[in-house]
Amino acid sequence: MRVVKRYSWLWIGLLLLITASISMLLLNANNRPSLTTATWIWNAKLISSQTEEIVAFARDNQINLIYLHIEPTGVSPQAYRAFIKQARDANIKVEALGGDPNWAYTANRQSISDLISWVKAYNQTAKAEERFSGIHVDIEPYLLPEWKKDQAKIVNQWLKNVDYLIAETKKDTKLQVSADLPFWIDTVNVPDDTEKVSNWMLQRLDSITLMAYRNHAKGHNGIVDIVEKTVAAANSENKATVIVGVNILESSEGSNVSFHEEGTHEMKQQLVILQEELAGNPAFAGSAIHDYESWKHATQREEQL
Repeated sequence: MRVVKRYSWLWIGLLLLITASISMLLLNANNRPSLTTATWIWNAKLISSQTEEIVAFARDNQINLIYLHIEPTGVSPQAYRAFIKQARDANIKVEALGGDPNWAYTANRQSISDLISWVKAYNQTAKAEERFSGIHVDIEPYLLPEWKKDQAKIVNQWLKNVDYLIAETKKDTKLQVSADLPFWIDTVNVPDDTEKVSNWMLQRLDSITLMAYRNHAKGHNGIVDIVEKTVAAANSENKATVIVGVNILESSEGSNVSFHEEGTHEMKQQLVILQEELAGNPAFAGSAIHDYESWKHATQREEQL
């Protein structure tokens, strides 16, 4: 009788342990933020006449983050306010987008300062639902001719400017700071150091968007293959999250760098595979599609077939 009782209590204890474990898994799953689906809008003038169309497209494609280019002389603050308000009503965050390869030079830091100042001044006069949630930069210094001649010199100035961007943006604001980076940035060293530029960025930025421009998720030289080291490093750093960017813009760089030929359906299928493959990484935050206009044109082309 005592033996039966003892084993009954063991089974009850085991059942309680299993139940608690399942509850914790469900709790963690529910607490994890939903994955990001982002896109870039480079031609900000579109928001002056196509706000409803853009927001509808975003809804249809589960876009919840837009990197919107800042054009102070071409787009009015009123247009930005109206667009962000409609986007926020649709649960879409909007980050202020800016950048140029020349922003890597410390001599051109004023351009970074101008972007920060404009966004801060805009947010101060805008209502809560009309404000940018962050600043997102696309600098890409490796496009400069000098990159091949003196990479260390360019990297050194670039990192100083990113430090400046973060410090100035964070003064008196809660704005997020994020940046586009090439997937191979984990092969570049901080000058006079063994640290990789990818880790340096992960320690300082709130988020990075890796430009992993491939048209297949799995296999050699696929999206997962070229980002997994940086995603793993982000898990360890426990600071910046990683959004993985893909391309649907027509490209002359090779047949495997864009979904332009494969189309939007194949792109979405590959992104599902990407999400499944990286689901176990806490730092993985979702995907981004470059860019809105190319994505929209590809969708329209398919609808006409």
